[in-house]
Amino acid sequence: MTKLLQKHWRRLKRSVSRRFREQLLPRGYRRLGTRYGGWWVDARWLSSAPLLIDCGLGEDISFPLAFLQAFGGKVVGVEPNPRSLNYCRDRVPGAMSVLPKAFWSEPGKKLEFHLPRPQQELPKGADGVSGSLDGSHEYAGGSRLEVETTSLAEILSQQARAECDVLKLDIEGAEYEVLSELCSSGEIRKAGQVLVEFHHKVTRHTHADTQQAVAQMQRCGFRLVHTEDRNYIFRRQDLGR
Repeated sequence: MTKLLQKHWRRLKRSVSRRFREQLLPRGYRRLGTRYGGWWVDARWLSSAPLLIDCGLGEDISFPLAFLQAFGGKVVGVEPNPRSLNYCRDRVPGAMSVLPKAFWSEPGKKLEFHLPRPQQELPKGADGVSGSLDGSHEYAGGSRLEVETTSLAEILSQQARAECDVLKLDIEGAEYEVLSELCSSGEIRKAGQVLVEFHHKVTRHTHADTQQAVAQMQRCGFRLVHTEDRNYIFRRQDLGR
């Protein structure tokens, strides 16, 4: 009974802490999608025909669907995992396209993609669809396949856009190298809002690596507005307070 009470107490503290931090979000932020797959977006700084580039779709596309319902515009999804692609195929609306590629710092490369181990071999609670370019991911160990990469610059060129309103990265550990390259080149500033799930502790990357990535984003003119577990919400500072 004591262990049960402790468990409920920890959950209550996390819930209260989360709600308190959400109250500190600037006016205009809206959370779109399910509890599992949802993200915060600042609606005040979206263009009249916003573009969301959503990298890492998995089997929860509630966020891009809610984005289109709320704001219109267009979504480009990027997903290399065959299982996820099969899930998305019959569920995406006309205003959303899905590229069967891996998001990377440069297009046209052939990289090794690690599929997750069979479900019964994964940690308790694992969704079983989180493949990764990073072989150190705790889910990796299943089969591998060769995937072609795309990039921010390539997608923007295909969409005839100078920038995107929102870039979401849930790319299972590859975000560290991708963000480092985008920040070094300054190309990250072609996104108004950047939503990143960092994968410290479940890959070879540490929390210190995440802090370094956050500092690099801040040097590129982004403000860290909010965190939700490993989800980090950035907004370009020139968009306002």
